[in-house]
Amino acid sequence: MLEMVLDPLALSAQTFNAGDKVRVTVAFKYSVLVDATVYLYAGPYYSNLFGKNLVGTCVGQANIALPANSTPTDKTAAVDFTLLPKAQGGIEDGTYGLAVWVRSKESSSDPWALPGPMGKLEQENALIVSGNPSGGGLLDSISSMMPMIMMVMMIGMMAPMMQGMGGGEE
Repeated sequence: MLEMVLDPLALSAQTFNAGDKVRVTVAFKYSVLVDATVYLYAGPYYSNLFGKNLVGTCVGQANIALPANSTPTDKTAAVDFTLLPKAQGGIEDGTYGLAVWVRSKESSSDPWALPGPMGKLEQENALIVSGNPSGGGLLDSISSMMPMIMMVMMIGMMAPMMQGMGGGEE
């Protein structure tokens, strides 16, 4: 049986550029009867109306060997993750929380998926990401104009219906 207690995060917000590598070091106590390996994960998340959302493309993983120890033993471990730019399917500019969690199996790296992690820490507003290159491509231009295009189309469809509502004949 493996028992583990992660020390709480106490980070001040740090600013990073898209593409930067981030190293997270955690300290914890563990006890285990036989040698074991656990998987330490870390990555950014954001909160919205639908809850907490992990930026899965930016999650890092490290394998941590735990030698057998029947008494609680201090251990420090590090995990790296890269803040992939938005253009590569990664993170947008903004402020993100940091999630750190441990699993005994490599079944899922998502800390909100089942089976639950052995230990999980979260800290809101820990990462400030900027420096995403502006795309400037045709697709970016079109997508930024879509709300205006949709409005013009709706007005164009409603105008013929509204002409007959004036009450008088022309």
